[in-house]
Order: sequence, then structure tokens, then C-alpha cells
Amino acid sequence: MKLYQGLTQVQVNEEMADDAPDFKITTDLVKPLHYAPSELYHYLDAVLKPGSRHDQNNLKYVTDAAFIGENFDFNSVPFTAKMKDFEAKMAFARNLVSDLNRHVAVNINTQDLTFELLFVD
Repeated sequence: MKLYQGLTQVQVNEEMADDAPDFKITTDLVKPLHYAPSELYHYLDAVLKPGSRHDQNNLKYVTDAAFIGENFDFNSVPFTAKMKDFEAKMAFARNLVSDLNRHVAVNINTQDLTFELLFVD
């Protein structure tokens, strides 16, 4: 699955992994992400409807950098609020699309209380 699917569709005790108080998120990857999983969660929370199916969301917010640059409210998320100029916003959008569309497997380790993102690099 793609990272945005793993972050939005896999839950721990009916909570998103980022909201599950006892779980930590780990990554197993070769090529690093541009943004931390917690930052990606904040972005996804701002643009996708919680609990909705993918056909009910505007997936351009995870697949189209130009659309994101033109339509995303950069003030809606603390880590993007500082981005003011066009170049910074577009660099963010390109890097975001790159991160969210990477292929990943998700493992929920109940013994270690870990939400493991296993990237197929």
C-alpha cells in the first residue's frame, strides 16, 4: 500500500497510530522521508475527512503537488505555517507527494507497542 493509505487506514484499538498513547511509530527504510510520520499525520488530518473512504476524499491532496501548492491552507498545520513564499510551498508539496506515495507495509507489534512502517525501497 502507499504510505498515505497506511497512515489513514490502519488503526490501533480504533485510533490512528499517531493518536494511540502507548504506541510509537518506527520506520524501516533505506531512503529517508522528507517529513516525520507525525508531521504527515498532521497534514493528512487537515486535508482528508476522518473515517471516510478514499472515494470521499480529494486525493489530489496526496498525489498532485501543483494542486497542493495552490489549494492547501498552509496556516492550518503548525509545521507549514512558516512557509510563506511560493518556492517553499512548492518544494513542500513535491516532497510531500514523494513521501506519501512511497510503498510501505504496516506491522503492528503488540508486544513492543510499535506501529512499524516497513518501506519497500
